[in-house]
Amino acid sequence: MLSDSELSWIGGAVGLAFSIADYILFGVVMDRARRRGEGGSGMAALDFARKLQLVLFPVVGWFVAPLLVRSFGGS
Repeated sequence: MLSDSELSWIGGAVGLAFSIADYILFGVVMDRARRRGEGGSGMAALDFARKLQLVLFPVVGWFVAPLLVRSFGGS
């Protein structure tokens, strides 16, 4: 069975993959909004959220992956 350290790395990698996909998706949404002439605090908040997710998703994955494996019958 995988150790907690290995599970943490896997969880971090999965979190990073989701955060990159989300970053790209939010980028597309922001690009469409810019083309429509939208701006202001909503765009700044969306840009902040997409950058914050690049850090938070891997960190959350790092801690949650071993917990999920243990709760579903893993070692």
